[in-house]
Amino acid sequence: MTGPSAQRPGGLGLATSEVRLSPYDPVWAELGEQECAAVHDLLGDLAIDVMHAGSTAVPGIAAKPILDIVAVVGDSVQIDEVVGRLCATGAYEYEGDRGDDGGLLLVRGTGELRTVHVHVVGKGSRAWVDYRRFHTLLVDNDAARQRYESVKRDLALQYPHDRRAYTQAKGTVIRELLAAAEPPTGAHTG
Repeated sequence: MTGPSAQRPGGLGLATSEVRLSPYDPVWAELGEQECAAVHDLLGDLAIDVMHAGSTAVPGIAAKPILDIVAVVGDSVQIDEVVGRLCATGAYEYEGDRGDDGGLLLVRGTGELRTVHVHVVGKGSRAWVDYRRFHTLLVDNDAARQRYESVKRDLALQYPHDRRAYTQAKGTVIRELLAAAEPPTGAHTG
């Protein structure tokens, strides 16, 4: 492998519009833990939980080589405080509020190259419930994992330079898989 991502741990990094899947790399789990700890440290008492989510957190599945980290904060925490803490060191850049489609988005990278996406959601949000449910579904259900990976591969071929279209199309299968899965026992959003 050549190019800028070859020198990055775990081969992490994609240009902002690029869609490319990489074979699962076990180092992603370790890098995800390190990134979770860094986000938790920056958020301090605002952080209720921080998890490595997305395909890089699922053993064996091909993924875009970008770590997805989800941080949950109290529902009344102010956006400015979250953004201020995560951007204070210059490690992350604020990209905006994606609302129900992922919460606040902050990114780590250099120039157009992205290595980490941090999604900050409220404890009572549907996004938080869905992030956890989908991660568990992919880890525990071979058929769901295989279907998701197959759809991602097809979409990566269809949208190699249009991350927005790829993400929107991928959202459809995520919703379908979550709808088909049994609701979590005793789940609550608060």
